[in-house]
Amino acid sequence: MKVSVIIPAYNEEDYIADTIKGVKELPGVKQIIVVDDGSNDRTAVEAEKTGAKVISHFKNMGKGEALSTGSKATDGDIIVFLDGDIGDSSKEVQKLINPILRGEADMTIARFPPTGRKDGFGIAKVIATTGIYLLEGKRFNSPLSGQRAFSRRVLENLKGFASGYGAEVAMTLDVLDQGFRVMEVPVNMTHRGKGRNLKGFLHRGKQLVSILKVFLKKCIERRYI
Repeated sequence: MKVSVIIPAYNEEDYIADTIKGVKELPGVKQIIVVDDGSNDRTAVEAEKTGAKVISHFKNMGKGEALSTGSKATDGDIIVFLDGDIGDSSKEVQKLINPILRGEADMTIARFPPTGRKDGFGIAKVIATTGIYLLEGKRFNSPLSGQRAFSRRVLENLKGFASGYGAEVAMTLDVLDQGFRVMEVPVNMTHRGKGRNLKGFLHRGKQLVSILKVFLKKCIERRYI
């Protein structure tokens, strides 16, 4: 089966090359697409040096739009979404691909090991976990993880991608709604933390708002409110 890797990236010039190199030699990976989401650094240049296909947005449009752009350009049997700041730990993606190949799951989600680092208070994660459980009856440890693998059938049945930082939560709800099997897989991945500073808290605030919008939309669609 052909594996396509889609990497949405915004200002990841320090990490993007290593992230690509980590997956480049994995069995079955035949296509790597980097969607440069309006970066103002050398993300696109560094990605192109590795031989990956680069699609650039003229301005920052958000992760959901970046995922949509990449998905339209892919032709893989198995599609992988991967954040740009994973570095060479991206080789752990194979652990996400294997259950799809074995027919054990339709979509896999990476569950990172504990870092011991306190970037925030975990409010967004708690709300995401609780919301998915209340709506779908499924509990996940890593509902916000951007590292995912899924079959083409799943991609073809997705109802688009939510804007902003709610893309992963909306994706999970859509996939579960349609009866697909979702599995969390432990991986030894790492990524750049946002930190307990103003920039980090602003990021998490935007993430929380996006997640709440996803749940509100889903509740309206189901006529719960």
